[in-house]
Amino acid sequence: MSVAISPDNLRRELARRGWSHTDLARAARISNATVSAACAGHPVSTTTLRLIVSALADAPTLAGVDGLLL
Repeated sequence: MSVAISPDNLRRELARRGWSHTDLARAARISNATVSAACAGHPVSTTTLRLIVSALADAPTLAGVDGLLL
């Protein structure tokens, strides 16, 4: 089964942590191509979704960044 992740929300979560696609790929143990595909709105497997969510949950957000993001 695959699911689509909101590209805007994923980019926002990366920005909240000061992360690049490569940072997320490394933390989630997935390929850069998979992160790029997710950021482009392409569906990912539920396993990949779990890895992304876990990586983001384990990473602190930058203090004050929410007030800067649109």
